[in-house]
Amino acid sequence: MEEKLYDIGIEREGLRCDANGNLSKKPHPKCFADRMKNKFVTTDWGEAQMELRTPVCKSTDECYEKLNEITNVVLCELNNQNELIWPYSMQCILPKEEDFPWGNYGSHVEEHEYEMYLYKKYGYKMHCMSGIHINFSFSDVLFERIKENYEDIPQTKDDAYFKIMRVFFKKAWQLMYFFGATPLQLNEQETSILSLRNTEKIGFTNEGKIDVDFSNKEMYLNSVKKLISQDIIKAATELYIPIRAKSSKKNNTIQELEEKEINHIEVRLCDINPFDKCGINKEQMDMFVLFIIKCLIENEQIVKEHNYKETAKVGISMEEKQELIEDIESYKKINETLGLDFEESIEKYLEYILNNKKTIAEEIVDLSNKEGLLEGLLILANKYSKDAEEMRYKITGYPNLEASTQILIKDAISRGVDYNIIDEKKSFVEFSNGTIKECVIQASKTSKDSYIYPFITDDKLYAKRVMIENGIDTPMYKYINKKMSKEKIKKAVKNILGRKVVVKPRTTNYGDGITIIDNGADENTLLEAIEYAFSFDQDVFIEEYVKGNEYRFLVIDGKCIHVSWRRPTSVVGDGKSTIQELINQKVESPLYTRFNRKIVVNELMLDYLSKQGYSLEYVPPKDKRIYLHKISNVSKGGEGIGVNNIMPDYFKKIAEKLVRAFNAKICGVDIIIDDLNSTKYKVIELNDNPGILSNEYPVEGEGAKVGIEILKFLKLIED
Repeated sequence: MEEKLYDIGIEREGLRCDANGNLSKKPHPKCFADRMKNKFVTTDWGEAQMELRTPVCKSTDECYEKLNEITNVVLCELNNQNELIWPYSMQCILPKEEDFPWGNYGSHVEEHEYEMYLYKKYGYKMHCMSGIHINFSFSDVLFERIKENYEDIPQTKDDAYFKIMRVFFKKAWQLMYFFGATPLQLNEQETSILSLRNTEKIGFTNEGKIDVDFSNKEMYLNSVKKLISQDIIKAATELYIPIRAKSSKKNNTIQELEEKEINHIEVRLCDINPFDKCGINKEQMDMFVLFIIKCLIENEQIVKEHNYKETAKVGISMEEKQELIEDIESYKKINETLGLDFEESIEKYLEYILNNKKTIAEEIVDLSNKEGLLEGLLILANKYSKDAEEMRYKITGYPNLEASTQILIKDAISRGVDYNIIDEKKSFVEFSNGTIKECVIQASKTSKDSYIYPFITDDKLYAKRVMIENGIDTPMYKYINKKMSKEKIKKAVKNILGRKVVVKPRTTNYGDGITIIDNGADENTLLEAIEYAFSFDQDVFIEEYVKGNEYRFLVIDGKCIHVSWRRPTSVVGDGKSTIQELINQKVESPLYTRFNRKIVVNELMLDYLSKQGYSLEYVPPKDKRIYLHKISNVSKGGEGIGVNNIMPDYFKKIAEKLVRAFNAKICGVDIIIDDLNSTKYKVIELNDNPGILSNEYPVEGEGAKVGIEILKFLKLIED
């Protein structure tokens, strides 16, 4: 197991806004469910200020990865309702006070009352500033390593955290260089060199004098209690200082801090980086960790003190710049001694400062001069929304995860369920809600399944027997084995000649080895189809061909969740492109490239086109659909069309009955139906690994949040 040196977590605030930069008045999106229970996506101030929270992570790499995925999910959902996340710490265009959308906390009356208290005390504009809060704690391993390698380190973590906080206030000006990103604000004259949000005049701060004693834990808590008793603040959560001691509980009450060791420290002065979709980049996280460690190992008696609020206003002096360079140079030795693996970030920041490269704040001024502040920030917001859409079905850094697993992870994120990828190639993922852990393979194989179930469904011959025993209508079939002589095979298929049939391998999936003969089987064609199927399996069966459309019924825990029509592989003419060109265009579309899907041009396709009177060089008229195959498997280019709302319950009940017979938990049932107004059907097969792409994201029609249903089934989220 990889050695854990520290824990880090990010809370990224951001205002929902419309395409023109106006604060959203829409309610918190329903897809994120109860904001009071969702660990990743909640609100902070009013209805429109979102707060995206990572889980506790063991490295900056993991933390950025999780924040990136949470951000992608949120941006995609906001895009569905034509909204963006304002990528800046200072406010977007706010409504009049009487039109401000206050938070809807439902039965959580205390949340509403606290919001109203803050509003009456501070107004509504200050709290509409957004920021990045970084939570950090040392592992025992790293803390002991620091004590071994450096002198005068406090013996307990509590004392270490208070030393960090004392030194932090002397050196926080350096974080203005790393994180200062609010030199301007909309429609206001006040400016700063680095960070308006951290200035004395208009920054995010408490009213009046806030005197907190960081000498030790007892003095800290006593000083906070005094502030509360004097009605300067209502609770520890109202302590708007740049660094705070935190308990493991959300409320962070004084009692919680008294009863247990400090769980972590929280740094609150970091501005949103508008030039990163996540509001903070990986290099900033690395430099933050190094900065915190530097605060711990410094001799606090000789550390020079600078006013970070003044630096936020006027920038870094030449003397401060030289001091910062020396500290960053010292990070190299810290990084090497403690094994932090931050070399690239250190070199990047050294290059920036030594070559006088522009700070984030300076880049914002350039953006404002070029585009206008509002317009420039909206360009960035739209870019991030588009980037997230490109990643709607993808988990960054894990290209080998199959599609259904990636969709399940996205749905888990939307409801605050964490994920840990155990084996990318097997799409083996552990999900956790903080209490329950469940392992899932390929989005459908879980601990709830019986061991034998996948073997039964994969064996099409045995599965048919189970169907027949349970009164399920399924096509008649004939079984052929590769050990049979050619003469014996000919004799076995003699009474099939002239009929419409489907030849299938016994145990393959994804449409492999299947041949559909719908014009009457002659002996040569049938034998060729059998030989083709034998290349996939020793056992083959010949099934009667059933006229109609093939539908995939997705059943979870005994209930049909969604139905999609599996439309066979096809292209639609544009009046100028050949069939080959249309195929090329299709496989280059996002749906195909994101999942590495192919449309294989082979003899079966060419023969099927020829029988329709087409070739690859044929140019179909505009809007004319040309079918390339009879096979409708999505893996072969078939497409899922959402038909759940028009599918009669009668057929859904058939699927549910069959799944109960197999004691299946997550299952796809493929049924051929020619007329939805009749009661005739034929069940083709069951699939223990059904894939949820075509049900959650059909190319046409409505989909269903299948991933959410799987998470409910696993008790990872509530109904």
